[in-house]
Amino acid sequence: VEGEALKRLESTFWAVSTPGDPEYGKHLSNDQVTALLNVSHERVSAASRHFAAAGAEVTVAPNRDMLTVVMTAAEAEALLSARLHWYRHSRVKAAPRLLRAAAGYSLDASVAQHVSLVGELVQFPHIAEKATTDAAEPASFSAAADEEWPKGCAAAQCDNFVTPAVLAMRYKIPAAAASGSTASSMAVAEYQGQYYKTSDLATFGESCKVDVTIKETIGGDLPVAGVEAELDIEYIKAVAPSVPLTVVYNSQYSLLAWARQISSLENPPLVHSVSYGNDEKQQVSAEYMQTANAAFMKAGARGLSILFASGDQGVCGREGCGFWKKRFKPDFPAASPYITAVGGTDFVTKSVVGDEKAWVAGGGGFSDDFAIPAYQAEAVAAYLSQPDLPPKDMWNSTGRAYPDVSALAGQVNPYCVVSSGRFAGVAGTSAACPVVAGIFALLNSRRVDNGKPALGFLNPFIYQNPQGFQDVTQGKNTGGMQEYGFSAVKGWDAATGFGTPDFDALAQAVDQL
Repeated sequence: VEGEALKRLESTFWAVSTPGDPEYGKHLSNDQVTALLNVSHERVSAASRHFAAAGAEVTVAPNRDMLTVVMTAAEAEALLSARLHWYRHSRVKAAPRLLRAAAGYSLDASVAQHVSLVGELVQFPHIAEKATTDAAEPASFSAAADEEWPKGCAAAQCDNFVTPAVLAMRYKIPAAAASGSTASSMAVAEYQGQYYKTSDLATFGESCKVDVTIKETIGGDLPVAGVEAELDIEYIKAVAPSVPLTVVYNSQYSLLAWARQISSLENPPLVHSVSYGNDEKQQVSAEYMQTANAAFMKAGARGLSILFASGDQGVCGREGCGFWKKRFKPDFPAASPYITAVGGTDFVTKSVVGDEKAWVAGGGGFSDDFAIPAYQAEAVAAYLSQPDLPPKDMWNSTGRAYPDVSALAGQVNPYCVVSSGRFAGVAGTSAACPVVAGIFALLNSRRVDNGKPALGFLNPFIYQNPQGFQDVTQGKNTGGMQEYGFSAVKGWDAATGFGTPDFDALAQAVDQL
C-alpha cells in the first residue's frame, strides 16, 4: 500500500475515527477497504506468478495487498538470493527457533517493482522470560481510613497482589457493566510459544470469581502454560468477563502475519490487545514500519481498536541508552500514531487502592520516525512547555509522543496470575494493556447495545476526553538504570499519558458521542 492508495486509506482512517467529523463511525467493510486500496490485479498476478512458477504455494490476502508464500528453503534461497538458517535464542531456551536470512535478500527486477518488502527475513524479535514473584502469605499493610484492599480472590496467595476486585475498585468498573452485554468482542495476540492451559484459566476464574472463557483460538494452541499469554487472558477477562474473547496466535513475533490474520476475518473482534514490541531502531526498515502502519489504518478504518503495551524498559528501551552518548530508544509499535499505547503505573502506597505514580520501567517518550499527529498536538505542546524535561539531545521533541493512557503495571503490587498450576505475581505493561483493552471493550458494548458503531481507533476520542482518566502526577520512567526520564505531571505526560481509566467518566463521554 503506497502512493495515492495510502493517502486515501489515511484520509478515510482519520475521518471515521475522529469524533465531530461527519464521517465519524462510518466504518468500512473488508470489501470496501479492498476497493479503497485498489491494488491492481496486474501487480498481484505478476508477483503471484513469479513465486508460483518456482513451485511455491501462494495465498493472496483479502485486501490484495499481501501475499503469503509457502516454499522449500531451497526455493526461497534461489528466489530471494539469500542464505537461510535456523536460529535459536542463546539464553531463552523455550523460545521457538526462527528461520532467517544470514544477510540481506534481493528479488529479480521483474517482480521487485511490485513488492514493497519481504517480511520477517532479517528481523529478530526481542525475547525475554517473564519474571514472576512467588506468591506468599499476605504481608501486613495499613489502608487509609476510607479505603481498603479488597480480597477479590479466594486464594490467600493473592491477598497482597492486584486482582480483578482491585481493578474494579480503582477504575470504577461497576459489576453491572462487567457482567452485561455480549454484543462487543475482543482479542489478545500471542507469540513465541506463549500458549495457555485451560486448567490454569479455570483455577484463576474459580478463585477470583470471573468467567475466563475463550470463544475462539486462531493459529492453534498447545496445553503448555505461558505466563505472558495467561496474564493477557486472565486480566482482559477479569475486566470484561461478559465480552467474547478470541486468542490470535503466531509462533513467531510477526506484526504482518498478525495483521493478515485479523484482516482475513469477515467479523474480526472489535478490540485487540497486543503485549509485544521492539525498539524503533530494531525494526528492519522504514518500509517495514510503514507496512505495519498501513495495517493499523486498515483495522481502524474497519472500526477496530488496536492497543499495544508501551514496553517495560523505561525510556531506554531494549537496546539501552548507550554509554558515551546517551539516547532514548522509543518503542514500535507503541510510538506509531495509528495505535493506542498503554503505559504503566504503581500505587503510591503499597496495598492501598488510591493514587498512582508512573512505573519507573514503563515505556514512554517520543518517536524518532513519526511526527506528532494532530490529535495530540495541543496536549504535547503543553507538556513540552513545562520545565522538568530531560536533556534535549537525548530525545526528539517533534516526534509522536506516547503512551496515550496507562494502568497498573509495576512491582509495588504485582498482578496475581495462575500459570503452571500455581499463583504468582507478574508486573509489566503487558498487564496494563489488556486491562485498558477490556475497559474499552465494555464501552463498546454500550455503543453496540444502543445501535451505535464501535469506537474504532481510540486516540482522537481519548485526547478529546481527558476527563475520562485519573491523572497521575508522580513518578518518572527512567528505567531504573540511569537518572533521566519523563516525569508524570498534571495533564498529559510522556510517562503515563492522560493517566488511568475512570470507567464512570469514560462511559459518560461515550454516551454523549
